[in-house]
Amino acid sequence: MKKCMCLNYDNTKTPSFCAQSIKNAGFSHAFIFWGKDNNNNILQVKACHKAGLEIETAHTTFENINSMWLKGSLGDEMTEYFIKSVKEAKDYCIPTLIVHVSSSYTPPPFGEVGLERFKLICEEADKNNIVIAFENLRRIEYLDYIMDNIDCNSKRFCFDCGHENIYNNGKGVLEKYSSLLTALHLHDNFGKEDDHILPFEGKINWETLAKRISRLKKDVIITLEVINWNNEPNFAAQAFERACRIENLIKSTRL
Repeated sequence: MKKCMCLNYDNTKTPSFCAQSIKNAGFSHAFIFWGKDNNNNILQVKACHKAGLEIETAHTTFENINSMWLKGSLGDEMTEYFIKSVKEAKDYCIPTLIVHVSSSYTPPPFGEVGLERFKLICEEADKNNIVIAFENLRRIEYLDYIMDNIDCNSKRFCFDCGHENIYNNGKGVLEKYSSLLTALHLHDNFGKEDDHILPFEGKINWETLAKRISRLKKDVIITLEVINWNNEPNFAAQAFERACRIENLIKSTRL
């Protein structure tokens, strides 16, 4: 199974340093953060290419994401950012963009305003042969609304196991949209905060999760969305070891 790690695992280091560390550890892919700073976006792409890493996905910004559900210029600007990001993804050969659909426990009500904006993004992605992977967050009903009401080839699902563990007790999100699954975000936590620590260091039951992934019978990339909170010098190597442990658990449940 292919293995991937987030490039921005250590914000005290340069993209080039992180990319080379990820490659040296054994990963074949990286996923990057695609914000509104074009220079930083391009730096990340160049760092991955120089290190010989394939870019699996790019995570779009979720700053002001709730504005997508409200009338006004802020939501319009966010929509323009997403459409621009789709075109840039095509230019830089990034196959998939990760998109959040809400933030906090009390986002604005979902409805036609936001739906039409997210439809525009998916329609632009269809034109450019880019995948839009919507991620599970605090309020699953916002994800449900998008999935139920957008009919585009680009519409896919990104499963975040840490979010599931915190926000709905680890039940059902993966299975509900398994047919649309195109990306995994794997990391651990203690069930209270989005810690993004290494797998097997929190409270997620990885044997159970591995069984759930194995039942999908899909080729998925094992992607770790982890953060080096304690400035561990060999963090990328530790992450690769955890990715291999997850792979072994998945394979063992298929036997």
